[in-house]
Amino acid sequence: MKCILAAVCGATLASLVLVLTGSGWDLADPMLRERLFMASLNSLFCGWLCGVGVFFLGSKQVSRGFLLGVATGIGLGSFFLGGFALAIAAAAILRPWKMPERPLCLLGFGAHLVPLVVFFGMTPNWDVVPLLEGEPLAASMSEAPVPTEAPDTVLIVCDTLRADTILDPNVPTPTMDALRAQGAWAPYGVAPANQTLPSHLVLLTGFDIEKIGMRGNYSRWPSHDLLKEQRQVSLATRFQDAGYRTAAVLTNPLLWQIKEGSGYQDFEEGFESFDGLRYEDSFDTFMDWCRAHTLLGLATKWTNPRFLSYPFNQLLNADARRNYRVHYKEGERTTDRALTYLEGLQKDPRPYFLFVQYFDPHSPYVPPTGYAGTIATDDKLPEGFENTPGDVFRMIVSLRHDLRDGDAEDGGARGAFLHDLYREEVAYFDQELGRLIQAIQATGRPTNIVFTSDHGEGFGEHKNVEHGETLFEEEYRIPFIVVGPDVEPGQLKQVPEMIDAGHTLLAMAGLDTTYFDGRDVLTTDDTPTRPRMIVMIDRVAMEMEEWIVHTTMQYADSKKRAEGEKPGESEVGNYDLDATRLFDLGADAAQLHDLLATDPDRAAALMELIRQRMAQDLYPVIPPRAFSQKEQEGLSALGYALTEDE
Repeated sequence: MKCILAAVCGATLASLVLVLTGSGWDLADPMLRERLFMASLNSLFCGWLCGVGVFFLGSKQVSRGFLLGVATGIGLGSFFLGGFALAIAAAAILRPWKMPERPLCLLGFGAHLVPLVVFFGMTPNWDVVPLLEGEPLAASMSEAPVPTEAPDTVLIVCDTLRADTILDPNVPTPTMDALRAQGAWAPYGVAPANQTLPSHLVLLTGFDIEKIGMRGNYSRWPSHDLLKEQRQVSLATRFQDAGYRTAAVLTNPLLWQIKEGSGYQDFEEGFESFDGLRYEDSFDTFMDWCRAHTLLGLATKWTNPRFLSYPFNQLLNADARRNYRVHYKEGERTTDRALTYLEGLQKDPRPYFLFVQYFDPHSPYVPPTGYAGTIATDDKLPEGFENTPGDVFRMIVSLRHDLRDGDAEDGGARGAFLHDLYREEVAYFDQELGRLIQAIQATGRPTNIVFTSDHGEGFGEHKNVEHGETLFEEEYRIPFIVVGPDVEPGQLKQVPEMIDAGHTLLAMAGLDTTYFDGRDVLTTDDTPTRPRMIVMIDRVAMEMEEWIVHTTMQYADSKKRAEGEKPGESEVGNYDLDATRLFDLGADAAQLHDLLATDPDRAAALMELIRQRMAQDLYPVIPPRAFSQKEQEGLSALGYALTEDE
């Protein structure tokens, strides 16, 4: 036993030196807690292995156990350390010398507690995950003549931003307040869907939601060729064909992680530069370090890598922490990358079209220092929770389960606290938006700007948390602001739609809007308001003036699946459409009082509008979409999870 304790002592000392000197570690993310934890576990493995070996070889000298422990502890550090370890091992075998047994054994016994001390005693690193270097601004690919006196154009989309939040007097948003004061704005606009992919595809392709056939992030995805058959020309392509420089900076990975070779209509079309923020996967690098610099890691590499990677992922890389670190100060990174592009674009005499997509304030809600605790104060914390990433994650999950199971009627204290965290993120985003707007306007170049969002967020209203589950106002109402040198400040008379953002920017630049759906919100305020349709998987809502109807809409594939049968083939125009709710938004803006039973004729009239739009529904024409395990994991990491029906 003494040989084992001495070997553990030697391996622990050697491994700790290896970690503290940074041997073999060149990542910007230090991950000191993780490396110390692994090194201490490796020391126990090495110590017991060497100690047992020394004992059974019949040589019970404590010094040999200690020196062999040192050798195994540092043997994989590098080629130089490997040679040094061989020398130590040789000395232990050939020339053992007397060493004090009691201190070595006591230290060896204490070394067994080091993994626990590191795990519970050290705070995980909450710093941001290292960001990989972005793509440089590409040279102009347009062969069109340089437009003269054409304005620059900027489209800014803030993911998951509710319309009511930027009007909340308790949320400091000076940048968005200034934009509203300078331009035309609406109390709310309407998103075509309650998830990112379909909303952005509508915005950038210029086709209404039914013409792209998408329902959600997991639903069918139209091909490039299929849309081109309908004369679709993307927003960026229209600017590029007119001689504009075109560039995009995007934070949500759903927009740039398109499956290669799938043929999907991507978001990159027409952009000379298309830069999605990519992060260093610190934990993968850490596991590589474990397998290359520890005997325990090497042993699992020879057997099955998951023997080590899976438990370490569960212990050290929990979902809440991983998501927290990636998204912490993400707005700052988005703005920094956009400013890099902007600097290059503004040096060119050509006008430019710049699309900037922010991920804030999408969950996880991680307001940085200076904003954290300003609205979501500790005295508002729900009982049994702390204001930590892990507990906030647990708060979201528990509230969602309680709402679905009928154990909660609304968000209550949990929903209110989550909403306050969200408001803090909105305030932080406003600061980063301010940096971007200031740089855009600093040159004095005439610039048209549209600011909007892709969908909203729920905090227990209508038994919904986050987004993607309902078609109520908290999920589809988005901000909408238009700013430009020729824009008359004031509130728009009509309710705009997200697709109007692209149409309006094209019209402001004097470009062709043929086959680009939506309308120019600056010149059509006196025309009748278009009915507004919002979709998700198997559900459609239609809003007209001050009324909205909620319906279920199912093609054969959905109906069969719901009945537990093999999905059937969908056919154009062959679907079931049934009204589920009807609300008078003028008298009931929160959609709390269902009037379907008392006014079925109005519901029927709104449903007829749905049928008219769905005459052009592309959904039945698009083949079902298959998901790899990696794609499902990527969507889950962003808070989206497949249901059994989906």
